[in-house]
Amino acid sequence: MKRFLIKRVMSGAGDIPKNDLNAAGQNSEEVLNAMRSEGKNIQQEQSYVVGDAIFCVYNADSEDLIKEHSERSGAPADEISEVKSVIRHNTSFVS
Repeated sequence: MKRFLIKRVMSGAGDIPKNDLNAAGQNSEEVLNAMRSEGKNIQQEQSYVVGDAIFCVYNADSEDLIKEHSERSGAPADEISEVKSVIRHNTSFVS
């Protein structure tokens, strides 16, 4: 499984009420559950709301699964980048 960072540009993302963010997260999780029930290997790790964007970290077998999730959930993925390395700052080792 690969790790991907997704950027979703959304004007005013940092001002979206928590209830709306929770609803969007629940919708995303429902789509992920449906995809996994179809045998697709995808999961979401974490999301970060920063200014006018939401950054999400996913684990998936392919970028195509990320695109499919984006289409099915109605949350456009403006940029998809595969994470090649993670620097663990508490140890200063690259994994």
